[in-house]
Amino acid sequence: MDPIICTLFEGDYHLGAAALVNSLHASGYRGRIFCGLRGPLPPWAPSPQRAADGSARCRLGDGPELVFLPQETGIHFTNHKPTFLLNLWAGPAAGADTLFYFDPDIVAKCPWESLARWAEGGVALCEDVNPSLPARHPQRVGWTSFLARHDLPVRTARERYYNAGFLGVPVEQRHVLERWRDLVGHIGADNGSLQSIKHGAAHTLFHTPDQDALNLALMTLDVPVNAIGPEGMDFAPGGSYLSHAIGTRKPWRGGFLRQALQGFPPSLAAKNFFQHIDGPIPVFSSGRRRRLLASLRAGALVGRFYRRS
Repeated sequence: MDPIICTLFEGDYHLGAAALVNSLHASGYRGRIFCGLRGPLPPWAPSPQRAADGSARCRLGDGPELVFLPQETGIHFTNHKPTFLLNLWAGPAAGADTLFYFDPDIVAKCPWESLARWAEGGVALCEDVNPSLPARHPQRVGWTSFLARHDLPVRTARERYYNAGFLGVPVEQRHVLERWRDLVGHIGADNGSLQSIKHGAAHTLFHTPDQDALNLALMTLDVPVNAIGPEGMDFAPGGSYLSHAIGTRKPWRGGFLRQALQGFPPSLAAKNFFQHIDGPIPVFSSGRRRRLLASLRAGALVGRFYRRS
């Protein structure tokens, strides 16, 4: 079976998911996209065919087939990723040779063939904003002690820290997802909750539970990682693969002029998001689209002269 793509979203993140789907369509992807969601179907889903189990599916003309799968979990969706992926492989995506996961605030910038080969023979990952995390970094020292308490020895000395917003997993490395899921559970028990995307301060042992758990899993396994630097998500200049609108300033929420006047001009990821708002899924009404683009242009103009250092 060909590679399968999936994402998770709730609330207004359905707007980001629509742009993600549009970008994948533009990249040339024509397979299935599994959309795990909490809440109602997005208003942009064209003529969905509903099933008795609550799922629904639709096709975007000659584009990808979308399959919407309601998710019953009380934890933050970001901590649900490994379980979602494993459930797909055990059910509706059984037989897939590779699963690709994208956060709904990502858009693709390159042809699908470039993304597909990213996961050939290894786990496809992108380094995070702050990618350097040496094997003897104080954070990893604490992680090593944590792993020892759970009878998990460190098998591979990792030096880089990876973002969990995108990954491609070949079926041969699906055990990475099992280890990731288990470690998310262990971290949740230590932190007391998996309800939030962040926990404590930046120096907290598990500040970003899902992402930290993924990086811990890689320490405990001898698996090949096909990695690209932070430019792979537009965290640094020179990227050509993905654009990831991290943080709370999501591009579909607008406010670009106000943010620019505060010293935060529109990010490259925000600009790339607006390259994928028109089709095959119209992300916004014509009026909302016009207002957002005007705000984006005004914010970009202010940003040419004023920004925080």
